[in-house]
Amino acid sequence: MPNNANAKKGTFGTTMGVTSIIAILVILVLIVFSALSITTAKADLTLSEKTAAATGDFYKADAVAEEKVAEVDAAVRAGPGWQDRLREAGYAVTPGVSGDTVTYEVGINSQKTLKVALTVAVDGRIDRTLWQTLPTGEWEPDLDVGDLIME
Repeated sequence: MPNNANAKKGTFGTTMGVTSIIAILVILVLIVFSALSITTAKADLTLSEKTAAATGDFYKADAVAEEKVAEVDAAVRAGPGWQDRLREAGYAVTPGVSGDTVTYEVGINSQKTLKVALTVAVDGRIDRTLWQTLPTGEWEPDLDVGDLIME
């Protein structure tokens, strides 16, 4: 009978050790997943904040560009000499075959600008021919290509 007691005692100790190791591994896995979740949530928050700021900047510039369209329309409706009045106000006016083209730029932020071109037809109709976001300087990558090449 003592042999039986020793057998039970040995199995109980082995089972307890395996259970403890499994519990520790589960806890470690949960800690790793929570750290990854926190890191991902922080990255998502940062991206959302940058996106919100960029969107706000664009719509502010878009509103200014729309106000300038209204200024061009008012100048054209004022009658002859509108080209000179717009040039004096800082617009670029270029004569063309199908009408004059009025161009201007509105800054969005330090890296982008909104470029607008309007064609004013002979009958006074204004068509938007360009409404484009352009970079203001040279694009510089965050990462050097040399960093990607393994030696």
